[in-house]
Amino acid sequence: MPVVSSEMGGFVVSVFRSGLTKFQPNGRRVTIFTGRFGSGKTEVSINYALSLVNGTNVRRPVLIDLDIVTPYFRTRELAEQLAGEGLDVVSPAAVAQHLDTPGITPEILGAIQQLKRPVVMDVGGDAQGARALGQFASFLHDIDYTMNFVVNPHRPFTDSVNGIAQAIEEIQGTSRLQVTALVSNPNLMRETTLEVVVAGHCLVEETADALNLPVAFVSLRADLAAQAGSDMFRQPVMSLRRFFVMPWESGEGKVAQ
Repeated sequence: MPVVSSEMGGFVVSVFRSGLTKFQPNGRRVTIFTGRFGSGKTEVSINYALSLVNGTNVRRPVLIDLDIVTPYFRTRELAEQLAGEGLDVVSPAAVAQHLDTPGITPEILGAIQQLKRPVVMDVGGDAQGARALGQFASFLHDIDYTMNFVVNPHRPFTDSVNGIAQAIEEIQGTSRLQVTALVSNPNLMRETTLEVVVAGHCLVEETADALNLPVAFVSLRADLAAQAGSDMFRQPVMSLRRFFVMPWESGEGKVAQ
């Protein structure tokens, strides 16, 4: 069955004709995305945050870049571009970016505690990243938050149920926050096919069943989402607009347009 796609603040919303299954943000005021290196969590975070943009200057979403682990794919590098699309980026101060655990800054804490604007947090997916998030645990416990663990089952350490479970346990133990859902993002970057996605997604669903967690949604590169059949996934599909490329994917390794 074909897919109808429309642009919304730079985000492609895919609506399957059969049953009109459509990706919808979860409505929580604070949505956290974490995941191991190579999971695609930063691309997912940006696309999800852009899905919250309503085209006005009222209730502009805030994207907090708390990823102090990954040397590539830093949302703060896109702050100016994203601001032009209705999304404000908050990140640690320049000096704090190079610390193992940057301190609580007024900008980040203020963004979390304010009550009017939706917040998306991009957090590093290892113990170091979880420690950075853990500084805000006491504040987040009092907030209507959800924490999604983004899984790319085609990456080392998250290619088995046990590996994914161990990664989640480490993040929960260090951050003192609970993972509430998985996000399925099976990909081999430019080599990704629908067969690759479906095979990986089966492992994500198996893990979700084993851990008694829901799969919030499946994220697919936009061209693959357009090819997917309406009965391919039980979960909503979020079509991804790519913002980053690895250094070896282009001459300079800059932001993808």
